[in-house]
Amino acid sequence: MAKAEENHFYSERLLTLNPRSTDEYVKTIYDDWAETYDKVTGEAGYIAYKTCPPIFDQFVRENLCNDPSKLRILDAGAGTGIVGKVLQSLGYTNIDALDISQKMLDEAKKLNIYKEFICAPLSAEPIAEIATNQYDALICVGTLTVGHVKPVALDEILRIVKPGGIIGFTLRRDIYEETGPEKCGYLEKMSEMETSQKWKLLKCELIDYHLNVDELRAKCYSIMYQVL
Repeated sequence: MAKAEENHFYSERLLTLNPRSTDEYVKTIYDDWAETYDKVTGEAGYIAYKTCPPIFDQFVRENLCNDPSKLRILDAGAGTGIVGKVLQSLGYTNIDALDISQKMLDEAKKLNIYKEFICAPLSAEPIAEIATNQYDALICVGTLTVGHVKPVALDEILRIVKPGGIIGFTLRRDIYEETGPEKCGYLEKMSEMETSQKWKLLKCELIDYHLNVDELRAKCYSIMYQVL
């Protein structure tokens, strides 16, 4: 894929995703993107995979264990494994990868970071390969976003993390603040889960998301919850 095609792919094909996009369409996009994903996102200055994990690590250590190698972690929306590399550098050694695209997971396998690889979408449907309360913590960076994963998937994320466990994820600023052209409903769903005491908010802060793209994608929210 030539550079012009890569830039087109990043800036325009992703913009075709909307709240009505199907899992199959999302899968196709990332299957096509797998081999050049790291290069293309790097050129666009994508940096959330570096800025979010240290915050996640802070709350894991404060609330669970100061030795993360003892914990079982799920990288949801693992893609090519760029978040996993950062987690490994922070001392995490028992990480599984979940992604909708098998081709993205094939790239992640080359890193020798993850223990298990699960190819499935995050949706309202339970993931057959993952038992209830299977993970001590879950991180999801750059995945809960318009057209990728719908808010209802937060119920499935909650199901697979143990009580007391940490769930950390990013949300693009306009999606969190509902200032985009279409309402996505993440904040409404998150608030509903807080009100029903399924989880409690530990931290919500703006962090760097991209360095070299438009203002819309320069920042995202890093959000940390603890399962109740």
